[in-house]
Amino acid sequence: MKLIRKRNNKKYLFLLLTLISLTNPIFAGYGGEGTKDKAEKISKFRTQELINYVNLTIYYLYSAENRNERHVILFKSCQKLLNSNKKTVKGKDKKNLTSCTNLMNMGTYKNVSSNVNSNSTENSTKTKEEARRKEEARREAEARRESEAKRREEARREAEAKRREEAKARREAEAKRREEDRRIEEARREQEDRRIEEARREEEARREEEVRREEEAKRREEAKRREEARREEEDRKEAEAKRREEARREEEARKEAEAKRREEAKARREERREEEAKRREEAKARREAAAKRREEAIKSRSTIDYKSRSTIEFSDDSDSGLIDY
Repeated sequence: MKLIRKRNNKKYLFLLLTLISLTNPIFAGYGGEGTKDKAEKISKFRTQELINYVNLTIYYLYSAENRNERHVILFKSCQKLLNSNKKTVKGKDKKNLTSCTNLMNMGTYKNVSSNVNSNSTENSTKTKEEARRKEEARREAEARRESEAKRREEARREAEAKRREEAKARREAEAKRREEDRRIEEARREQEDRRIEEARREEEARREEEVRREEEAKRREEAKRREEARREEEDRKEAEAKRREEARREEEARKEAEAKRREEAKARREERREEEAKRREEAKARREAAAKRREEAIKSRSTIDYKSRSTIEFSDDSDSGLIDY
C-alpha cells in the first residue's frame, strides 16, 4: 500500500513539475537561439552545489519513468557546459545555466536529488565495506598464491637443474653423434661430388648435343619457312596476275558496254531529233493550215460585210425615192 502511494505521489509530483515548467516564464526561452547580451564568466555559475544538483537531477531523470524531455536536454546542456573548459558564456549557453540555477533556487527536483544523494551515500558506505572485505580476501589469496608460487619455483629450479644435467649429457652424446655424422657426411659429400661432377659432364655433353640438334632443326625450319615463303610469293604473284587479267577483262567489258551504251544513247538522241523535226514540220503545217483558215475566214467575213453594206444602202435609197445602179 505504501509503495502504491509512493508511486502516486511521484506521478503527482511529475505532473506538478511539468505544469510549472510550462507556465513559468523562466523556462520559456532556454531553447532559443540566444541573445546579444554581454558574455559572463562561467565561474559565476560553476559552483559545487550547482554541479551536484545537475548531476543528481540527470541521474534521477534518467531513472524516472515519466521524465520531462525538455528538462533532460536542459540539464545535459548545463552538465556539458560545467564540465567544459570554457571561461565565458553568452546567448543560449548563458540562458541554460541561468535556467538550471533558477530551478535549483526554486527547489525543483531538490527532494528527489537529496534522496538520490542519500541513497548513493549509503550505497557508497556499503560498497566501501564490501571493497574492504574483498581486499582482505584478495590479500590472503595473494599470500597463498605467493607461497604456492615459491614452492613451485623451488621445484621448478630443482627440475631445471636436473634438466640441465640431462641436457649436458645429451649435448655430449649429441656432439659425439655429430662428429660421427660429420665424418660420414664428408665421405658422402665426396662421393656425391664425384657423382655430381660426372653428372655435370654428362649434362654438358647432353646439352651440347641438344644445342646441335636444335640448331639443325632451326636450319631445317628456316629452310622450310623460306621454301614456304617462296611458294607463297609465287602463289601471290600468280593470284595477282589472275586478278590483273580479270580486272583487264572486266575493264574491257566495261568499256565495250560503255561504248554500246553510248551508241544506244546516240541512236536515241538521233531518233529524238528526227521525232522533234517531224513534230516541228507537223506544227509548221498546222500553223500554215491555221493561217490559211484564218485568211479564208477573214475573206468570207469581208464578203459578208460588203453584201450587208450593199443591202443597207439599197434600202436607204429606196426610202428616198432614188435607185443606185
